[in-house]
Amino acid sequence: MSIYGGYLDSTGLENATTETDADVKGSGAFMLVLGTDLDGSRELQLQFMQQSTTLTPGGSASPFDLTVRYLHVGGTAFIDRPIGHGPYAVGGIGATFFSPGASGYGSETKASLNLGFGYYWPITEKVALRAEARGFFTLVDSSGGFLCSGGCVAVIKGDLFTQYGAMLGLTARF
Repeated sequence: MSIYGGYLDSTGLENATTETDADVKGSGAFMLVLGTDLDGSRELQLQFMQQSTTLTPGGSASPFDLTVRYLHVGGTAFIDRPIGHGPYAVGGIGATFFSPGASGYGSETKASLNLGFGYYWPITEKVALRAEARGFFTLVDSSGGFLCSGGCVAVIKGDLFTQYGAMLGLTARF
């Protein structure tokens, strides 16, 4: 089991009316990972991440709170080493859940994946520190109407919502 804290920034959404960027503010995030060994150098994982941020839609629309959550199945592959030592590649596939905190907008669920690299520093036989850089890629595929619910204060569109950032974590192996 691992718990991470980090910072994510993003790109890929725009105001469909003004054709300007809709800014999802960079902010802190946390991630929980449950895993099991597949073999000597690979882990299978269930990954959950959440970021509470602000979306500024552009135009005359007011900024509003936005919670972005990821639920992915994936894993790690340690590079030329056994599990628990040194560099690894990480990834997952699943869904992104967008929950706006303002009336006039609706929640959305979209397919997504994440890819990244990390480094594992053992502290003891069962506890380690981890550092990761990850990219999260969500297929929005909207020409206007993303986050709309029967009407929209600001019409937001995008093809690929991208988040990227760095995470530090603590792992306990049982």
